[in-house]
Amino acid sequence: MTNTDLFIEKFLQFDLQIREKAGIDYQLYDELLTLLYLMSINYANQDVIPKKLADVFLDMWGALTSSADMYDKTMRDEINHIADNLCNKARNIVCS
Repeated sequence: MTNTDLFIEKFLQFDLQIREKAGIDYQLYDELLTLLYLMSINYANQDVIPKKLADVFLDMWGALTSSADMYDKTMRDEINHIADNLCNKARNIVCS
């Protein structure tokens, strides 16, 4: 399985846990950050990324922040921070 496929699988799992109001899995979040870093190396000299990865990148922020509204302010702020951080790292991959 490629880093791209792993990232997609793990992000969908991460998002599902938040949507099901199970909270934040920080170990899974760390794995997502590691995979984003590895993909930033893999895609550094390429002009394109796979469409399935672009689809996830497009929906990532909205999916997480819309679920954040189910939580109290502290947790909502943390989920919004995580969404911003993941999206910034994704943006760096696309714009490098």
